[in-house]
Amino acid sequence: MEGMGLKKFLKDVAKDLKVSLEEKREQRRHEQDEKREQRRRAQERKREQRRRAQEEQREYKAKVNDLLDKFEIPDLDNFLMKILNKKPEPHYKKDRHTGREHKMGPSRKDYFSFVWKHLKQNEINYQQLRDFSLKHRIVTPSFFGEESGVELEKAEFQNLINSIRTGFEPEKIEMEEHLQSQLAVFLKAKYPERKISREVSTKYGDRIDIVIDDAYAFELKVPETRAALRNLSAQLEEYVEQYPNLCQIMQDLSNY
Repeated sequence: MEGMGLKKFLKDVAKDLKVSLEEKREQRRHEQDEKREQRRRAQERKREQRRRAQEEQREYKAKVNDLLDKFEIPDLDNFLMKILNKKPEPHYKKDRHTGREHKMGPSRKDYFSFVWKHLKQNEINYQQLRDFSLKHRIVTPSFFGEESGVELEKAEFQNLINSIRTGFEPEKIEMEEHLQSQLAVFLKAKYPERKISREVSTKYGDRIDIVIDDAYAFELKVPETRAALRNLSAQLEEYVEQYPNLCQIMQDLSNY
């Protein structure tokens, strides 16, 4: 009996030991699974952080380039000299036939590369570009999606229209080109600090007669027939999609 009792005891001990070992193995497996899951989550977070950083970088690059596209080369010159006191240097190209060197001014691409170089070196920043573009009327506040700026822009547009209505007196007009030319001269004289552009291309391939500060559009017409007036209506509907601040100026030839 004693021998059987000992056997049972040893059997129970072995069984308990086996259960204990299995529990430990299960616990180790669980701990390993947890560690693998933690590593997976950490890697996923890193991938998400990289993805977000790349997306932010793409958005930042697009934002900067969209603003730089509004700058003319003289604007870029002024900005760089004001902030950095330097700008892209001209380069020289040797004529292989004569051996003479020709001075080549920096291209628009050269200016963009120069700006990006100093952006990356933190010598200039986007806020400086933004402030300069607003101060020098390269863009209007609505370019940055500012609601208060939109209201200000509307008021400014109305002021431009009022100044034309009260101050512009065209000489004898025989065709639209004459009206456009005279109005451009008037605007440049009255607003020398503004950017006055003529024959600005639209996304539809047409041309708007006059655009001020890349924001305020004026379409000039000297209609001679009713058909011309009907066509004008459809034309203006297309233009207003690109230039919400659009004014039509019509000259009546019967006054001459």
